[in-house]
Amino acid sequence: MGEKFQPFIHLLDIPYGKYVFDVNKSSAIKVPDAVYAYLKDMTNEPDAEVREYLEDLRARGYLKEKHVKVSEHPVTEYYHSFLKNNLGQLTLQVTQGCNLKCEYCAYSGNYFNREHTNKAMSFETAKKAIDYFISHARDSSHFAISFYGGEPLLEFGLIKQCVAYADSRAEGREVSYNFTTNGTLLTEEKYDYLVEHNFAVLVSLDGPQEVHDRHRIFAGSTVGSFQKMSDNVKMLRRKYPNYFAEMVSFNTVIDPAYPIKAICDFTDTDEWISGSNILSTVINDVQAKEKNHYSETFLEEYEYEKFKVLLWKVGRLEKKDISPLMRKHFTGIKQMAAFFERTEQNELPDKGHRGGPCIPGVRKLFVDVDGRLFPCERVSETSEVACIGHIDSGIDEKKALQLLNIERITSEECRNCWAYAMCSTCFMYAEDKGKLSRDKQLMECQSNRMQADKQIKDYLVLRELGYSGELDS
Repeated sequence: MGEKFQPFIHLLDIPYGKYVFDVNKSSAIKVPDAVYAYLKDMTNEPDAEVREYLEDLRARGYLKEKHVKVSEHPVTEYYHSFLKNNLGQLTLQVTQGCNLKCEYCAYSGNYFNREHTNKAMSFETAKKAIDYFISHARDSSHFAISFYGGEPLLEFGLIKQCVAYADSRAEGREVSYNFTTNGTLLTEEKYDYLVEHNFAVLVSLDGPQEVHDRHRIFAGSTVGSFQKMSDNVKMLRRKYPNYFAEMVSFNTVIDPAYPIKAICDFTDTDEWISGSNILSTVINDVQAKEKNHYSETFLEEYEYEKFKVLLWKVGRLEKKDISPLMRKHFTGIKQMAAFFERTEQNELPDKGHRGGPCIPGVRKLFVDVDGRLFPCERVSETSEVACIGHIDSGIDEKKALQLLNIERITSEECRNCWAYAMCSTCFMYAEDKGKLSRDKQLMECQSNRMQADKQIKDYLVLRELGYSGELDS
């Protein structure tokens, strides 16, 4: 085999043995220590036993050297048809204003690319967006419309107009509605309306009062928003307990500069959020003027809480012992399980694209207050790179295809990366001063590979401990 033999693989050493992740087959296989040691070095000829083992692997289709040759997203040739018929979700930025000024918000002034303004969407723009969406979702029997801010409840009247209009245009198809809110503007009138129209509501809740009020304060003051928000949410739960249980979730933004235990304890024990679905994310510092600081205590506590999740999945702990905040950590492992258990391939295609980019304007379509079109609400509406059109003229397919095929700016590095299919880097990480930057994109590679490596190892450990592979939550 010698030096010319260069299988496209990644090696994984876990407490329960040595594994080879085969990139071509998208499969992880356990191997003897001697085989692992040879594949790790490969400077000397293998002994007869190792050679025989490797030859058997190759006969079974493993250890191929093939890489993707041409960077092209597989949806590229069908993109025009997808745009015409398969739009999935419309997000309307009904306002850029907010009654809070959360320090980590993308609009707080602490980011280079976004700030709050007093702009609100006109009903005419909203109608055009809804018309465009419905006419480009011909293959869908169900529509999802989201309302986004700022704080969307500042434009509650506009939201009601949009719902009435969308219902009138749906032509018998089901429409579902949702929005994220800081919860401070909820009232009995709004509760009744949200229940009547079966809105899914995501409430921002960062933890107990001392944690929540650390960053989430009313604009123009030093007053925290926890008390007002929690009073409103508790009232909603009392008035509509069944709706609350089914349609209200919470989103926690975690500041890694502080310990996480107080937040986990709160989500474990506080009665008014008991049983609720709780999502969590660490502060997004893309385009932030200051990057996140991760305290040692946070890292220790966070890893411990994640470890408890693994113990839960193999029956060593009960679900009640796991903070609701951390149960969603299993989502990444589920995705990895699905990757291994549902992906069947013998080798990489000649033409392909790394993971990461969505299908711009198809999976989601974000319309800002001025009617400009973007792939989703996570990208900045001040970005010319991210803007893929206007509601008056539709999507600029040339620009959208450039974002879909973002790999092309880092083609060589991507096609030689073992985590090719697992990459999660959106094009927004590549934006630098109004252009797509190869160097900026490559800055994300190490953290992506580390994340993929960790998730594969977690999955393999679970499998070794008897986890059945059921993709339950």
